[in-house]
Amino acid sequence: MLNVAKVRFGPSLSEIRAQVSSKKPLLRYLVDSREELKKIPPHEFLNTSFAYLHSPFSLPDIRETIEIILEYSKNKKHIVLYGDRDADGVSSTSSLAFFLKSHPYFKEVPISVLNSSESDPYGLCAEALEKINKVNPAPDLLITLDFGSSQADEIDQLTKKGIRVIVLDHHEIPERIPEKTFLVNPRRLDSRYPEKKICTAVLAFKIIQAVLFRLSDEFDKIYFKEENGETIYFQNGIRVSELTSPSLSQIVSHPKENLFPFPERPSAKGELPDDDERFLFYTQCLKIQDFFESLEEEVDLAGIGTITDLMPLGGENRMIVKLSLQSLLTFLDPKLPKRRYGIRSLLGQLSLNPKNITAKDLGWSIGPLLNSAGRMGKTEEAVNLLLSEDLPSADKKAKVLAGINEERKDRTKRNLDRADRYFKRKTERTEHPIVFCYEPDMEPGVSGIVATRMVEDFKRPAVFIAPDNGDARGSIRSYSKENVIELLNLVSEHLIHFGGHPEAGGFSVELDKIPDLEKAMYEKSKLWLAEEKETIDKYILSTDITVIPEELNDKLYKEWKPLEPFGQGNPDVKIAIKGIKPIHLTPLSGGKHIRFNILGSGSMKFILWNKGDEFQKAVSHTDKLDLIGKLEENYFMGKSSIQFVVDWFGEATAVE
Repeated sequence: MLNVAKVRFGPSLSEIRAQVSSKKPLLRYLVDSREELKKIPPHEFLNTSFAYLHSPFSLPDIRETIEIILEYSKNKKHIVLYGDRDADGVSSTSSLAFFLKSHPYFKEVPISVLNSSESDPYGLCAEALEKINKVNPAPDLLITLDFGSSQADEIDQLTKKGIRVIVLDHHEIPERIPEKTFLVNPRRLDSRYPEKKICTAVLAFKIIQAVLFRLSDEFDKIYFKEENGETIYFQNGIRVSELTSPSLSQIVSHPKENLFPFPERPSAKGELPDDDERFLFYTQCLKIQDFFESLEEEVDLAGIGTITDLMPLGGENRMIVKLSLQSLLTFLDPKLPKRRYGIRSLLGQLSLNPKNITAKDLGWSIGPLLNSAGRMGKTEEAVNLLLSEDLPSADKKAKVLAGINEERKDRTKRNLDRADRYFKRKTERTEHPIVFCYEPDMEPGVSGIVATRMVEDFKRPAVFIAPDNGDARGSIRSYSKENVIELLNLVSEHLIHFGGHPEAGGFSVELDKIPDLEKAMYEKSKLWLAEEKETIDKYILSTDITVIPEELNDKLYKEWKPLEPFGQGNPDVKIAIKGIKPIHLTPLSGGKHIRFNILGSGSMKFILWNKGDEFQKAVSHTDKLDLIGKLEENYFMGKSSIQFVVDWFGEATAVE
């Protein structure tokens, strides 16, 4: 049977070029259609520069955090980093550990690194506390990365033992912050940081940035400017007053010694931001020797964490990913000496395009490799790779990680097959507001991947659970705008632990509580979904533009390339083609996938994943099809080409 769908078609290229007044009308149209992108000034949108990053000193508790790190380091106290097992946790932990282990200031500081693995419940669970308590010598300072915000009671247990705790996290805001603890979390209500949705790998990068700035002569300098008869003061890249900077009144009383005039802006904008705070902070950082050279090598993992943790790609996140991609490209150049041996070996293992690493590579190649270690209970293998101190050992560790990823793929395939048989045997399970899957023979470690596939298949939120070390661990994924953490809250009485993001959550549950959990989720999901305010009709497909086959080529792809990086909040350009005639069908992987051409598009290749058999049946029953998909670069065997990846095919009914 042919797929039928309502489609909101985007305008044709001729309509856009006739109606949009711009030197680049298609690019202008696409930018204006994306809320987060159209806010960005054109020069900032097109450039890639550290100038556009915010000062880290507007994050809550960051000043106190770096002072404690420096104090404990000066006294050679034992610092322990404890990170989550996912790609963001691995990236943030490795980033901060790499910096502390390699910077001269921390040369003699004892530093240990711990990570949770798939067998551990989420966060500072009993298993995590046991690991920390076994560290010898005992930690003086514990820094948790990518968890800890909601675990005040567990942190209290540690601080009572004399362990100072710093939490770097971006998850839900806690009810209380424990005493003697610093929580660097942009979601805090008292946070002055302009961005709220940044990952922990970015927070680790911000700590590094703040430490480098703190060790310079620019730290705590007060700059001032006169504006409309008022004197405005800035300190460490943020606007300050006596309320936010208690030392300001004392400093202002000795202006000749302590105040510095706001620098003049150059007549040409160049790469400089429009606002005073970022402009001043960048100007100050330019005065610090090797400041940006250091950051160029530290920003790579921040971009990986941003993409893999599905952070929105507007504002600063967009710039961090662009800087990360630029940094990663330098690691592929053998002429440039870099200390990031682990990343170099990882990139070599993946055989990525040495001239164009993309956000897709971070999300679909690098991220899964890092994630696979945690999923298979071997998080330390990913961390050890990223902390490699020479290239030969890094190459060996990269091969080990690649092998772990192959194990993960095999486990995923087995679970997907079992889930498919599960729903075929029990079709009534697909009639609830959410889909729920658990059987005793499911294997742990890949629940998020399977839950995501269930969402794709059933077009609704999905829950997948697998047994794990005497209990069970599960993942929940949203379909549209739903906040899955709210549903987990509604059924929390049946759970041991839970956490995550609005789009993706994880939890642990006792095996004998699973039937009660399933029943509760079905009941609570009705109310949960009814209260969720949907702004988009989920059954209507929308496209950015509509083209004819003759318009599909490399030139068209290059017109919107400045929109990259694509990801959460800035999806790839969705293209509609009406009434196409497929030709030269080539089944792949036994018919699972299919490659083909269409009349009128020349040599452009079209590829459809996972629905090859379905496509061939559709072609045998009709002469014309409508397609929705995207153009992307395909790199294979040292050669690049542009191909059309099909997301949907069938018969479309146009809607306004």
